[in-house]
Amino acid sequence: MFTRGLRSQLCEVCLGSTNRRSFSRSASTASVLPSPPPLTGFARLTNRGLILLYGRDAAHYLQGLTTTNIKDLTFDEAGGFYSAFLNAQGRVLHDVFIYPIDHALGLEGKDGITHDKPGFIIDVDKAQAATLRSHLKRYRLRAKVAIEPANWHIWSTWDDVNAKDSENHTDPSAQYFGCVDTRAPGMGKRILSSADISKTLPGEESSVAGYDIRRILKGVPQGPSEIISGEALPQESNMDYMSGIDFRKGCYVGQELTIRTHHTGVVRKRILPVQLYNMNEKPPDSLQYDPASSLSLPNAPRNIARVDTRGRSAGKFLGGVGNIGLSLCRLETMTDVKLTEEGSQWTPQQEFKVSWLAEEDQAKELEVKIKAFVPSWHRDRLSIRNMHRQQNT
Repeated sequence: MFTRGLRSQLCEVCLGSTNRRSFSRSASTASVLPSPPPLTGFARLTNRGLILLYGRDAAHYLQGLTTTNIKDLTFDEAGGFYSAFLNAQGRVLHDVFIYPIDHALGLEGKDGITHDKPGFIIDVDKAQAATLRSHLKRYRLRAKVAIEPANWHIWSTWDDVNAKDSENHTDPSAQYFGCVDTRAPGMGKRILSSADISKTLPGEESSVAGYDIRRILKGVPQGPSEIISGEALPQESNMDYMSGIDFRKGCYVGQELTIRTHHTGVVRKRILPVQLYNMNEKPPDSLQYDPASSLSLPNAPRNIARVDTRGRSAGKFLGGVGNIGLSLCRLETMTDVKLTEEGSQWTPQQEFKVSWLAEEDQAKELEVKIKAFVPSWHRDRLSIRNMHRQQNT
């Protein structure tokens, strides 16, 4: 599905057709939905914040706190990479991008001095930036590390026409640098810049909401509302699929459960893209964003249940835009994915729903149906993992 590009995931409304599907909407949700993202474009990610971390012990310090291998990376080699901070119980606290920095970039600390010590910039959800700084300082002890806010611009760029994501994006003389977003095929690149570079970036400028539509359609969760801080597990949040965990590195906070799950456990739930549709409609055949949707979005997080049957929750709706979203789904209940030889509970006829109380009338229950879609890159990475397991048994 994703190899055909984003165009195949946008409904006819997005491409100029006058044929529009009708959805019911409660009065409290009447609003204009964001336009679909351009095929080639960029967005300034104003919902992200930056932390500057530098000092003699910076690499060794981060090595013991993150899920990726940092110790031997350099600015020229890495560009940047996806990672996470976990708590001692192996739950995700923060999903981040980390960029090794070079003194040639002229980065300044709060004292106004340009520093040439080894350092990193951490790209995190803006609402969590202060919390992450506190978390970092908690483990600093005697490490020679400075931890400060940073104020660069954060951009996402993409080209679904040419699909060229293979090279890191770095130009110290132009005061910007970045990396390929490896979380899913076609996610594009992330760029950090000291100034507004929107006039130099290719394609049409989009919004954070437009970027979120691309991200959701590709099945990429982000931030504490989708990767629930202190609750979400790395593998259930697809971090192993999104190049966010190095299973060969040494000890770090939260490693024990993460490694044990990787080697001996079965990940029965994962975050997947979903489409919402009315209770009187047939299930969609493919995942499509409809900017003309008048569907009411459930309050999130919200449990997912079977339609017409009772039983344990099939998953949890985490949030979305219009008629699409992300949900933590039981794979063998909501999809055709088979994890073991024991069999699956999934049947093609089974449908699922989300129920919640209307904000304007707590006595009124609202319902929508929900269908999960397994991205092709999920299936590819599951096949690779199963192959490795068979080789090791």
